[in-house]
Amino acid sequence: MAGTSSGEALLRSELAPRELWARVALIVALCAGCGFLASGLYDYTHASRPEGLAANLSLAVGAALVPTTLALLVPLRARSRDRRRLIELYGVPSGAGRAEGGLRGRRSGWLAMSVLALTFAFVFLAAGLGQALSSDPYEEPDPTVYGTMLAWAVILTAAGCAGIARSRRYRARPGVVTGTYEAGAGTYGAGAGTYGTGTGAYGAGTPDGAGRTTTPPSPRAALYARLGGQPAAPHRLSPRLDARIQRLSRSAALALGTSAALFGCALAGATMLVPRYVGGGRPLFWVLLSLTGLYLFALLLELTHYGPRRPYLLLVLFAGIALLPVVGVGYSTSVLLERGAWVDVEVTAEKHHAKGGPTCELRSLSPRVVPADTALSIGCDGAEVGDTFRVYADPRGEAGPRRSSPSSLASFFVGWGAASTVLVGGAVGAALHGHRRRTELGLTGPGLTAREGER
Repeated sequence: MAGTSSGEALLRSELAPRELWARVALIVALCAGCGFLASGLYDYTHASRPEGLAANLSLAVGAALVPTTLALLVPLRARSRDRRRLIELYGVPSGAGRAEGGLRGRRSGWLAMSVLALTFAFVFLAAGLGQALSSDPYEEPDPTVYGTMLAWAVILTAAGCAGIARSRRYRARPGVVTGTYEAGAGTYGAGAGTYGTGTGAYGAGTPDGAGRTTTPPSPRAALYARLGGQPAAPHRLSPRLDARIQRLSRSAALALGTSAALFGCALAGATMLVPRYVGGGRPLFWVLLSLTGLYLFALLLELTHYGPRRPYLLLVLFAGIALLPVVGVGYSTSVLLERGAWVDVEVTAEKHHAKGGPTCELRSLSPRVVPADTALSIGCDGAEVGDTFRVYADPRGEAGPRRSSPSSLASFFVGWGAASTVLVGGAVGAALHGHRRRTELGLTGPGLTAREGER
């Protein structure tokens, strides 16, 4: 049992808090380095910003932080890869005993930090896409600002996905001893067979040197080996539905994945259009947007369960997140197209921000068009307190004012179409990969029973 003990020690080292906090510090430093670089570039590309010591210092700090953190992350990843190879060689203990209980807290720490990283990634992605898709010609999107936000979103998404994978990898299962160095002549457990005793490839299994019974790894476990365990999915609430999905043919799996992704795209489009043509206003918009987000999250879980391949899942994740700000921009544009009107306004206050130009608080001078107590704000663009000018505003205040009237929803349809194409492509790829892997492992076909599918 020396092999399993070594595997347990390696696994504890892999999930050690020092490994977690070292990566957290490096990821934060990498994001900070990108921010410093963007700050320096922003100062040099905007005439109103100083180009003195502060700009040079930002560029110097950013240029030092980014390569340094990347250089430190590379050996950490190499050591982790070597440990994983040794863990797969020695194996980990079976069951949910003291060993797994001691690792549960470490797994929870990795999972919590990964979820936090993905949450911040969603916030930065939504903010970056919201600014990049802005259609106001008087407030052109700033590439250094939204580019930095999108870079942060990519970094945090990669870190979060890697952390979740690490927290779920090598989770012990009752009665299953993994690894190559185990008692007996077999590859896994005692006996002459490939997996335990018996003449077949999956023998019945016998007690090992410590008196535990080794059972052969299930075919479904091999499907989710990289995830560390079978992921959750809504359809698993019904065992009959789960078994039916496992028996899907290639064409049925492809049709189901495509139709599910297309329904999510249609739901996103309806979130923008329905409140405009049916009524309901912003409350209905937020209800539909919440339903769209929940459905896309459920779709991601289903695709992760059926076709667990990271490139396709990342495409689905990014496309699903991108659809939400695209819908928000499309809704505000549609509101202005429906009932927007030109109104004279007066600047009542000016607010300055750390990055970007100042924004001006406005008061309507045409109460018959827009009530005077309606909250309005817009980029100052050189305006000062007391100045008056005209903006195109929504009388109900549900959409922000603009200096020009929108002409069409072309930008929304372009963004919606691009995100929908990526979403459907990722869903199709995950469905095809999942069916191919299930065919290789013998998990498809009309003869598969529910009990066999659970294995």
